[in-house]
Amino acid sequence: MAAADICSKKISPASPGIVCIAAIILAAALTGACGSSTPTSPTPPPSPAPNPSSGPTLTCPADLSATSTSGAAVPVSFATPTSTGGVAPVTVSCAPASGSSFPVGSTTVRCTASAANGATASCAFTVAVSTPQPTQRISRTRFLAFGDSLTAGEVTVPAPTSAASEGEAPSFLLALVPQASYPMQLDLLLRARYGQQSASINVTNAGKTGEYVTDGSKRFPDVFSALRPEVVLLLGGSNDLALGSGALTPAVLAIETMAKEARLRNARVFIATLPPPRPGGLRALSSSLVQAYNSRLVDVARGEGAVLVDLYAGLLPSVATVIGIDGLHPTEAGYRRIAEIFFDSIRQDLEVR
Repeated sequence: MAAADICSKKISPASPGIVCIAAIILAAALTGACGSSTPTSPTPPPSPAPNPSSGPTLTCPADLSATSTSGAAVPVSFATPTSTGGVAPVTVSCAPASGSSFPVGSTTVRCTASAANGATASCAFTVAVSTPQPTQRISRTRFLAFGDSLTAGEVTVPAPTSAASEGEAPSFLLALVPQASYPMQLDLLLRARYGQQSASINVTNAGKTGEYVTDGSKRFPDVFSALRPEVVLLLGGSNDLALGSGALTPAVLAIETMAKEARLRNARVFIATLPPPRPGGLRALSSSLVQAYNSRLVDVARGEGAVLVDLYAGLLPSVATVIGIDGLHPTEAGYRRIAEIFFDSIRQDLEVR
């Protein structure tokens, strides 16, 4: 029987009791089909259960650095990597752990995040432990650079046309440039390498233009007494050799006299050979005379226990650029190179190891 028929059919009192009761029960069950009932909203579906396969993400800290003053392993602490997502609880661990001792060198720290459902994530960063660079020191810091114009810092510059005399065309002029001199350049090199001793490092330029080395040997004792240097750098003899071969022996003896004076007064002595002459220069010395003089200086250095600084060999390969157009005086680049050669000899002899 349709529900509408039940809603509209009259139940006869003469019907058997059991039929009447069944009809009443059935009518109650179908009340929703009658116009007198109010329909209800549908029940929303349940939220999905967490996906067991989803895992956490892990972000490590940036690479770290540390210093070991003794060279031994040092403890290093770092922040715990950041974990997001994953089924709680999520635990994070690192190996080596924060606070562990790390040896000198680079060590990779690997970290892992583990979620409750077994899913994991990992990341890594580096801990670099270094030792401080050894502090360079030098055993002596007060220097006296003694010599002629090659020490003072005289350079050649092109001469203007108006400077030429009638019928004569000089190609250069001489200019004193103390800032370009090798003692000034050497002072900068020493201060740069031995920074912690910079306040006590001093290179005094006692070069005198036009001076013969035989006259310089007479000036030397007073200069030494006034400055009391710990190191003496000798470079001289060019003006003497310009007089000819007869001046060779007196010039050598003058260098020897100054070296002995300095040695007896407890100074360390460095004797420099003369730079090579530039061929074609108007003031270029005889190459054979320069080499003979330098050969004698080797003997002087050996006899006085001095350090020989071989400028001739160091400058010869680039003579056209390190010696000026007069053939005698270094260019500014030449003075820098002379300072570098002196510096190398000083470093090898006086640097504390």
